[in-house]
Amino acid sequence: MKNLLYKFLFIFITAIISTSTLLMSQLTITIGSQTAESGTSNISPYNYYWESRRVQFVYTAAEITAAGGYAGAISAIAWDVSQVNGGSLSNYEIRLAHTTATDATSHNSASLTTVKTAHTFIAGSTGWRTTAFDSNFNWNGVDNILVDVCWGVNAGWGSNGQVWMYNNVVNQTRSVNSTTLNQCGQTTTGARNYKPRVQFTFGAACNAPVAVITQNCAPDYLSYNLQINVTGLGDATSVDITDGTTTYHSNVGLGVYSVSSISSGKTIYVRNHIVPTCQFSQTFTMCDICSGASVPTDECAGAPIIDLSQPFVGSTDCTYTASVGSPSVCGQSIDNDSWMRFIAGSTDVEIDFTVGACTPQNRGIQLAVFSGSCGALTLVPGSCDGPGTYGDNAGLTSTWNFSGMTIGDTYYIRIDGYAGDLCDYYFEPVSGVVITPDNDECADAMVLTCGDSDIASNILATAIDAPTGCTGGGIPSKGVWYTFTGAGVPVTISTDNPGTNFDTQFNIFTGSCGAFTCVGGDDDSGAGTTSTYTFTPVNGTTYYIYVDGDGTAVGQFEISMICCNITPGITNNAGTTILTCSTTAISVTGTGGISYSWSG
Repeated sequence: MKNLLYKFLFIFITAIISTSTLLMSQLTITIGSQTAESGTSNISPYNYYWESRRVQFVYTAAEITAAGGYAGAISAIAWDVSQVNGGSLSNYEIRLAHTTATDATSHNSASLTTVKTAHTFIAGSTGWRTTAFDSNFNWNGVDNILVDVCWGVNAGWGSNGQVWMYNNVVNQTRSVNSTTLNQCGQTTTGARNYKPRVQFTFGAACNAPVAVITQNCAPDYLSYNLQINVTGLGDATSVDITDGTTTYHSNVGLGVYSVSSISSGKTIYVRNHIVPTCQFSQTFTMCDICSGASVPTDECAGAPIIDLSQPFVGSTDCTYTASVGSPSVCGQSIDNDSWMRFIAGSTDVEIDFTVGACTPQNRGIQLAVFSGSCGALTLVPGSCDGPGTYGDNAGLTSTWNFSGMTIGDTYYIRIDGYAGDLCDYYFEPVSGVVITPDNDECADAMVLTCGDSDIASNILATAIDAPTGCTGGGIPSKGVWYTFTGAGVPVTISTDNPGTNFDTQFNIFTGSCGAFTCVGGDDDSGAGTTSTYTFTPVNGTTYYIYVDGDGTAVGQFEISMICCNITPGITNNAGTTILTCSTTAISVTGTGGISYSWSG
């Protein structure tokens, strides 16, 4: 009987401890006193005066911790209502963010996390009006918390609805309002004293997962990819990676994960697989053309050299102004021009470009190319393109050709919106534009196979690992690397091709990067000053080719690799070779030394 009593007491005490733990798993703190009512039309997260409104205010880490808050998951927020709204608020949305700002002096563009998605906020009654979050906000315990509330557009309005406010100090609350347009994405403009008295509900302390998320914009800025590096699991044994609707990776551990081709703004959550409210989150917006790493500059000075090996997207809608001293050419008036540079790899340049819809004229962009330097620019004849004399290009894809370039020289492109048109545009170079070679170093040698050709340039090559030349190949200078594997058949390496426009030379090696054995080389055996070399490589052996210019010569070249497609060395019964093969002919040697050959 006594043992039974002890057992009952143990179960009872355990139940009390468990219940206490459960009760203590949530904590609601109150910040601020009932100092003043908000007023029915003033800035507030609760009133019916404006059909649409966005409001921002900040609670400091010191306020939160002084009220008993702690680092961890916040699961709800509440306002102290003193007068009930005359109607419910439509599309009511709450977003939070960590911030270093201490008040609402200016619009806060911190990366917001949506904790309560757009819904109908019922007017309710006076007293604390609590909203439970759809997704917890994991406060780091150090930064201040930005609260961003918006709603609209309501069907009606009224001069009613108030909450209790505190902290009669300037710039405590900020907003933007409209009677007809949703303001959730607009910049807050007006400020007032006081901020809302608030309650935060903290869930059980959560050791959330930790991740570093990197956004990579697509070249056309129409989408982006995310690389999610999960560096800590927190309390979890595995996590889910999701945007709240689509789960991209489920039940995964530490590591790097990718999400590709995202075409809209997203909040990405790295969630405890078992307890999804314990999570890390980060919000991403669509990539901004105007913030690209190589965006054209407003003035000629400092214009970036664009890597036109990839399609390039830009816009005249990037707060550009008319450049000081911009040359008046092509019959173009200048309104919002911008500048970039390129290096010519040929005397002729061809670029395809696409222009989107433009406002307000919808005429398009006007283009011109200049030689010289900023402040002393000369128009390249024939380089003008654009609306007016040359035709509207808004909403079209066009080809832009201009000639007379000096190989290796730098040129300036000016892009301007016709009559101030604001347009996105897309350049896709076809030929004549120099790029930084990917195969500048031996370790990055480009692989060639039989029948391949490649158009490249040595203009921006560095000669960082230029080899010692072989007999016939000259003294190597700025060049690039290629590699191939021998198949035991004759091979011709050549720059005697239409894409070559300068004096080339090349050297061929076996071995490995930095430890080469010469095979041979050539300078000027092809037509003009091009190069060509034929030999029979050993089957399975790796070869390296270094292509450069004779002396200091630079330009564009087209390298090709042509192989014999007949296995050579066929023998007769006596072991005498009767079939040989070159890149241009097949020869058969018969009895008595009589030879036959076929060309082609």
